[in-house]
Amino acid sequence: MIKNILISLVLFVLVIGGVAYFYLDSLVTSGIEVVGSRVLGTQVQVRSASISPLTGSGSISGLSIDNVEGFNSEHAFELEEVSISLNLGSVFSDVVEVNSVVITQPEITFERQLSRDNIRALIDNISTPAGGGEEPAAEGASARRIIIREFLMDDPQVNLVAASIEAPIPLPNISLSNIGEENDSATVAEALRQILSSVSTAILNTDPPIFDMIRENVEGRLQEGVQEVESAVDDAVEDIGDRLRGILN
Repeated sequence: MIKNILISLVLFVLVIGGVAYFYLDSLVTSGIEVVGSRVLGTQVQVRSASISPLTGSGSISGLSIDNVEGFNSEHAFELEEVSISLNLGSVFSDVVEVNSVVITQPEITFERQLSRDNIRALIDNISTPAGGGEEPAAEGASARRIIIREFLMDDPQVNLVAASIEAPIPLPNISLSNIGEENDSATVAEALRQILSSVSTAILNTDPPIFDMIRENVEGRLQEGVQEVESAVDDAVEDIGDRLRGILN
């Protein structure tokens, strides 16, 4: 009798545990995709998530953030491995506490155009309703607030794309602490804005020699354009002169 009860208890725990694993993983995956896409105004996708319902620790695999419209590169961020630790007691509360987020070797594409770059474009999307960044006051997951105790981008891999040039940019680790804690919590938009601003600042502060090459390349192309315009004007003037001479003769 006791043996049967123990077996039943074990089976019950296994079933409940399996449901909890599935539900928590699905909650994290859909939450990142739906809220991330809404806040950033571009497609956010997650291949899979695995979070322990016992410890709150786990990983997110294949997280990608598309570039906003107007840029040539498909993705701005490709995060193959994200380790995360949640305070499980806060998952269903109004303020979700994240103990740590560690992103290992994220692949970042920094696409720079004459007047803007793709990282700043994402930040601008967060700040404007047209980009989907203004979160509705009380609309499900996007209205919830978060605190991130520790955030780390470990060994980020950055590729610069600009003026027909592609080159890697050396970037130090990006580490942030207590995101949202100063104001008791932050919206998802506020947390993402702080993280993206730190990435943007880190990239722009590197100022590698490649930026000089870009400037020279852009200036050269502009000069070529001026010369082409001047040549076209000269040709047009000469053609008009030839026609006038033909009429007078």
